[in-house]
Amino acid sequence: MAENGARLAVDRMLGRLARWLRLAGADVLYDPALDGAALLERARFEHRPLITRDKRLRTAPDVFYLAEQGFRDQLRAVAERFRLALVLRPLTRCPRCNQPLSEVGRAALLGRLPPFVWAAHERFARCSGCGKIFWQGTHAERILQELKALGLAPRSERGG
Repeated sequence: MAENGARLAVDRMLGRLARWLRLAGADVLYDPALDGAALLERARFEHRPLITRDKRLRTAPDVFYLAEQGFRDQLRAVAERFRLALVLRPLTRCPRCNQPLSEVGRAALLGRLPPFVWAAHERFARCSGCGKIFWQGTHAERILQELKALGLAPRSERGG
């Protein structure tokens, strides 16, 4: 695993899981254009374990086959298998493109956000890949509550 978190690959059958793993802070290779064999090849090249529901790939030694159906059960299984609670930093990666988020000064965003958002928040982050702007609104609170319920609380809440 990378110093700043988990590096995983997730197949195209598990898009919701990929998004939630990214929200949790994992570095997740997810490309719905890649079939199972192509994704496995790329995952191996990038030294990432592949998480899949493709039964044809389940016997490969570097593949974690998920039998679970719901994303919460899938997330719990992946977190347990890869000990993710020890390495994750939630809300530090873009859920769309997987790039790291970096803090951006509030003044730099004047006129780029809805006025009520700019007025109500002090801290903002920008995706280094797609440029999307993020802030700690109610959606972020709900995401953190969900992750905490799944045993993937932020480090500060675990004492780490």
